Amino acid sequence: MYSSNNKKSGFPDPLADYSAKQDKSYGLQYAKAIYEQWGQSTDTHSLYGRRNKIFSRNRDYANGTQDTTIYKQLLNSLGPEKGDGSLLNLDYTPVPILPKFVKIVMNKILSRDPYPNLESIDPISSSEKNKKKDRIKMQVQARQELMALKEQTGVVLDMDPDEIPETLEEAEMFMDTNIKTDAEVAAQVATNMTLSWAEFNDTTFRRAVKDLVALGMCVVKRSNDPNKGIEVEYVDPVNFVHSYTEDHNFGDLVYAGHIKRIPIQELKRLAGDQLSEECYKEIANKVKDKYNNDATRFNSSHYDDRYSRTIYGYDEYMVEILDFEFISIDTMHFEEKESRFGNTGFYFKGMKHRAKNNGVFDRKPHKMEVGCLYGGTFIIGTEKMFGYGKKTNVPKNLHDLSRVSLSYSVVATNFRRMMPKSLVESCTGFADMLQLTHLKIQQAIAKAKPDGLIIDIEGLENVQLGKGGELEPLEIHDIYEQTGVFYYRSKNPEGGFQNPPVREIGNQIRNIQELVALYNHYLQLIRDTSGINESMDGTTPKGDMLVGVQQNAIAQGNNALYDITHSSMLLYKRVCSDIVKCLQIIPPDSVLYRIYANAIGETNIGVLSSFRDLPMYNFGVKVVKEMEDKDREFLEQNIQMAIQQGQIDLEDAMAVRSLKDVNQAERLLIIRRKKRMQEQQQMAAQNSQMQAQQAQQAAMAASQAKQQELQMESQLKQQEIQLKGQMDMQLMQLEHQMRKEIEMIKAQATLGFREDDQNFREKLEVMKEDRKDNRLTQEQVQSNQQEEDVNINELPQ
Repeated sequence: MYSSNNKKSGFPDPLADYSAKQDKSYGLQYAKAIYEQWGQSTDTHSLYGRRNKIFSRNRDYANGTQDTTIYKQLLNSLGPEKGDGSLLNLDYTPVPILPKFVKIVMNKILSRDPYPNLESIDPISSSEKNKKKDRIKMQVQARQELMALKEQTGVVLDMDPDEIPETLEEAEMFMDTNIKTDAEVAAQVATNMTLSWAEFNDTTFRRAVKDLVALGMCVVKRSNDPNKGIEVEYVDPVNFVHSYTEDHNFGDLVYAGHIKRIPIQELKRLAGDQLSEECYKEIANKVKDKYNNDATRFNSSHYDDRYSRTIYGYDEYMVEILDFEFISIDTMHFEEKESRFGNTGFYFKGMKHRAKNNGVFDRKPHKMEVGCLYGGTFIIGTEKMFGYGKKTNVPKNLHDLSRVSLSYSVVATNFRRMMPKSLVESCTGFADMLQLTHLKIQQAIAKAKPDGLIIDIEGLENVQLGKGGELEPLEIHDIYEQTGVFYYRSKNPEGGFQNPPVREIGNQIRNIQELVALYNHYLQLIRDTSGINESMDGTTPKGDMLVGVQQNAIAQGNNALYDITHSSMLLYKRVCSDIVKCLQIIPPDSVLYRIYANAIGETNIGVLSSFRDLPMYNFGVKVVKEMEDKDREFLEQNIQMAIQQGQIDLEDAMAVRSLKDVNQAERLLIIRRKKRMQEQQQMAAQNSQMQAQQAQQAAMAASQAKQQELQMESQLKQQEIQLKGQMDMQLMQLEHQMRKEIEMIKAQATLGFREDDQNFREKLEVMKEDRKDNRLTQEQVQSNQQEEDVNINELPQ
């Protein structure tokens, strides 16, 4: 499985005690065992050599730079074993089909722009979140009162009433997305800053995704130093070595490491004073004939006055080092002891302890097995090693200190027998056949002949134009080429008729249609194998393709690539989880802690104090991705339809578009539509109520007008009756007075003028007084009638 070398030193005893593991010889034996297990890159039978060969080949195909020797051998007619195809004038440049598919898959993953979303999952955080949720629900229920309080006094108790959700359904979505504890905010900000400082998305993650597509495996290493900071380093899978596993997520690794080739000058910087100059010279002596090193410079040296040091010729020699680490289980000893006051306490007794038998007080030993990480750097081919020991500042889950994980985050696809199989490797055979078909098409084009003529020379003999002399066949051909007129004799010398002596030869490229069909066949096989169809890459979109058919084709491609997309997101999640754990163990008195504290303080001063409390919490990481183009397009269609139907307004559409998660965006769209529809229903109810009130008021006004009209008619009739009665009374009074006067005249005429003047005057006075009384009676009746008219007019309408 690993190397064919039978002379292996073997791994050291994993049950050795703590002091033995701390010894440098233990680490040296472990490093040698790793190297001997994997073998050298030049050994084609070792696992390291086989991986190196396969990975290098896959990378060549992924970049479109594969070796063309096999194509030359297959197309050479002089001998496939020896020839190089030099007799064929062909362009052997590989057709860049696989590089295109690799870029499509890479861009599909990277265009989603993943980012971490941290959520604390410990009981303390859950309790804090529940309290915040209850407070928000209470504010939603009292929103109207809070708004009235703000309008009247300008006082805001907790949240701004304008920002409080109007319904509990909208509040639930708000709580799912925006409710975070101060510790979660601090961890979120610090994690994003770490990724940004390391340019993880633009460099390391991009290279890892390309390795996952081309090699079927990607590796990232995390390092944690209180002074240098949290670093995320890319590791080439070609140089990665690890313990045996069949897990494509590499969750059960015992050891891991990677091989690097560096100059001795860089080795001096890494090792520092752990190795002497004699050690470096000994190392250079062993590698002077390897790695293209110049053996003639081994003994050369000169003194550099500028830097005041001696520069040796072997400083530029390349050496291979193995940076490795392994997990080991150590035992922590505790002692339960009762004091003289009767109190029982637990006391840490170190990693190696032997209980006392004869003690004054009762003692009870306890032990706890804890996972520890050891590591160092081994110089391959030598007996030298530096930087070995038990690693400190190792991130752990603070709620489970017995477990430890390696610094490497590794994922793979189709992992079997320690060998991953990538998408590119599955398509290399079809890519070779497609390249051969392309060369065959070139060959057919090169061998194609232009259109020609078949000319019968006998038909061109003895041709005369009537100007004397005969034309030669070449002269007739020249006339045809220049004028298009062809002269020939239709009769042979025997007098018989003969056919035209010229016939055209229509030459075509042989088998070109079959070769093009074969080319498309192998291209389709690559599409079928990779899962990238025409609808997914948009190369040949069909206008008459139904939307459902196109979406099904895209869904099929997504299903075929789910292995790669899921593995890439898993790698991203692991890196973020390691960063969070590293943030939790930063010493408060370190330079790195002050850097993060200052950066977080500039971002959000309110969560600065929570950064100190990060070790109290247990965080879970969820990788959130941008929505896909088809999801965004479908969401935009729903938004436009809702806007056209008046179900949402422009502000609602902007709020929905601002969300990155498609599920949250669709949920917010539904909530805003319901809210808008409720508002429209309320407005419609208010409008109909207003219309009903207006109709009622109009009916009441019409009724009042009718009543006033009837009242006026009644008053007019009453006045008319009163006037008529008054006129009749006056006429009767006048008639009575006239009659009285007539009677008096008749009486005077009867009595004669026997009465004296005095009586006559008395009667005249009586008559005057009667007339005066009549006039007063008429004036009183008229005044009474006017008072009644005034009282009638003052009645309420």
